[in-house]
Amino acid sequence: MAPMQVKNRPLFTCAPSSRLPPPPGRGQAGSLRGLSHAMTSSSYQIIVRNFSQTTQHFYVFQKQAAFPLLPSPGLVFSGSLGCQSIGNYASSGAQVNFGLDSQVYAGAFSTKQAASPSQLIALLSLNAATLSVVGSTSAFRPVTLTTVDGSPDNCTTLTLDPLGLSAPANQAGIAIGGFGMNVPSYTPLPHPELYCGVVALNNNQAVILSSFVAPVPNAVMNCIPKQIFFVKMGYQPVGSTVAYDESNSACCDFTMGYAAYTVTYKADGTFSATGGP
Repeated sequence: MAPMQVKNRPLFTCAPSSRLPPPPGRGQAGSLRGLSHAMTSSSYQIIVRNFSQTTQHFYVFQKQAAFPLLPSPGLVFSGSLGCQSIGNYASSGAQVNFGLDSQVYAGAFSTKQAASPSQLIALLSLNAATLSVVGSTSAFRPVTLTTVDGSPDNCTTLTLDPLGLSAPANQAGIAIGGFGMNVPSYTPLPHPELYCGVVALNNNQAVILSSFVAPVPNAVMNCIPKQIFFVKMGYQPVGSTVAYDESNSACCDFTMGYAAYTVTYKADGTFSATGGP
């Protein structure tokens, strides 16, 4: 499968918040083309300012989730949650606002045909006026992370024909701080067709697999996401798979209770990040 070209667009103009419409039901996922996904009233904001003398691209990615039951823990993929260019802040006053939904979602997609890691596109859906994945099916569900006393709605069940995710329900044995996905039997190929993991929604209605794996067949996939995000310099279009690398980046740790971070890219090529209410 040839890689899909994703055109870089001004994705991150803030829009009024509203509640999400009901996600696809069990066995109902199909392509998410045409669905409008508005962010909830609770969201994270990352403001980026560029103090270098040249226009730069910046992209956002999430801290890689843990998948504790994977036989090969190194095979975790990461998706770009947004990318935008910006000029010098001092001369233009311009800044980029990356908005991300604070709700945790479980997601799955099937490429319909085998694809190598370099060909993967983590973008599940974008505003129908722009583009969505061609030749794939996808689904996502809001989930609750498991607590010490056993929170409800911490596990969803994946169906394959057609692809879908059930309404989450309580299930024992799910890792603390994580969610579960019951994966049915299927036959993995040398280049997998099925991927599952944690989904992020940005404020341009893009639905993106943020951290994902080819799941083990006939098993319960445990995923432990962290609401920690990084800003890094470079051109990585929204939905593209990126090499996971925290070096020389700004860390925005929303587990500390902040609702927003201001990230500064300095003239010397280093970052700083300041959290706020």
